[in-house]
Amino acid sequence: MLATDTGCREIITSAVCGKGTKYSQSTYTIRPANRPTTIGGCWVMNHSCEGSLVGDVVEIHGRFDINVWHSYNGNSETAVAKDTMSYVEHIALSDLDPHCFHDDLDVTVKVVQQPNCLDATVVDGGTEIAVRVEAELAVEVVGRTKVWVMTCEPRDKKESFEEDDSSVDEDSQL
Repeated sequence: MLATDTGCREIITSAVCGKGTKYSQSTYTIRPANRPTTIGGCWVMNHSCEGSLVGDVVEIHGRFDINVWHSYNGNSETAVAKDTMSYVEHIALSDLDPHCFHDDLDVTVKVVQQPNCLDATVVDGGTEIAVRVEAELAVEVVGRTKVWVMTCEPRDKKESFEEDDSSVDEDSQL
């Protein structure tokens, strides 16, 4: 291909305009109906979240259920304390494309690591349970943006769609 056969053209296309990840640890407080003595186990479930672009960061709103199995009444009885927790995370975007059109962006949140209980501890004189939870989220912002592409002219006129009418003729005979 000769250098004179090439050129550049600016096009508009959908592309990843920014992405980011965030690992976090947070502590949540559960207030059971009875005074817990010891913790038997803790699990996190029913996680859901969604994100939206706010300025140059993605704001994620999510929620999950925490269940803590604990003993009470001097370790003679057990119960499960349940609570739904909400959270807001802000994830900074790396390589945010300044040419991205902000009128029609698609924000995707991927859960790299589901919220998971790291530990649960009886606190505040036995009236509350502190639950430490970890999670990792990744985001991707897809939108329309301008990019430059290299173009070239076909060597042979038969390579050009404009010059090749045979496919049109074949379809019209059906």
